[in-house]
Amino acid sequence: MSKEEQESLDWNDFAGDFIKADNVKEFPVKFVVIGLEKLVDKQTKKNKLIAEIEYADRAWKFDLNKTNRDLLASKFAVPSEVIGKVLRCGRIQVRNPSTQSMVWSLFIEDVE
Repeated sequence: MSKEEQESLDWNDFAGDFIKADNVKEFPVKFVVIGLEKLVDKQTKKNKLIAEIEYADRAWKFDLNKTNRDLLASKFAVPSEVIGKVLRCGRIQVRNPSTQSMVWSLFIEDVE
């Protein structure tokens, strides 16, 4: 790998498919919604709504938790209306139920 290629490396190039607060460099951050996906949660067997977003020149999946889904549902009649919108997100510390430790989480502040 050339020196230029090494210098252009970014940690986000090696992150998983789902965006986390740790993947974001500055807040508030704006994500463009490019699609939606329905996944079945392996543990609960319930449907989960996943927003497909663009950030830092790549596509990510944004797991919409209940708080974020409720905010979007209050603004849009159906989920598909969110496609093409810009989500302005902040971060907040929440308790991870699995580890009982505090972690940073993304939350939607507004939709443009």
